[in-house]
Amino acid sequence: MNPRTTLAAVAVLLSTVACGGPAESPAAPTSGGSALPTTAPAVGPSRGGPLDGLDPCGLLTKAEAEQITGAQTAEPVVEQLGAARVCTFSPEQALLGVGIRTTSGLDQVQSNGNVVRELVVGRHQAKQSVGATGSCGIFLGVTASSRVDVVLNSGSPTEDPCPLAMRVAELVEPRLP
Repeated sequence: MNPRTTLAAVAVLLSTVACGGPAESPAAPTSGGSALPTTAPAVGPSRGGPLDGLDPCGLLTKAEAEQITGAQTAEPVVEQLGAARVCTFSPEQALLGVGIRTTSGLDQVQSNGNVVRELVVGRHQAKQSVGATGSCGIFLGVTASSRVDVVLNSGSPTEDPCPLAMRVAELVEPRLP
């Protein structure tokens, strides 16, 4: 699948399935001594929540992403997609995004025609949404008004991306407040 088409599919899933809350400005990265690498720093006003200042690329390493989705065609980058700060990974046959939302919780995850089910990942309440385009979103609630989104687009409507998306969510979840 064309990387731009795949990115557009992930952006659509993040903005339609996971919509809710006003657009937000990216927050400044933390200065703590995390062993996880970071890429492009985000800048903007502080919101004061538990996810404020967290770098989405600090929630999953490139090496971890490669263990799940295969070799990456580029370095992960932070992008603003709608109201989410998203670390976008670029595996050869898929697209993976780990997004931070500081103004939308699990209640704002809407089905928009997709199948959405509730589940628990580690110590966090979560929702899973499966899209018709070969995408799966695992949305991890942090507070009533914040969450982390893990979205994997397999690039194929016949492959189930949810087992791989769940593996990513299980790596990300222990790193959340």
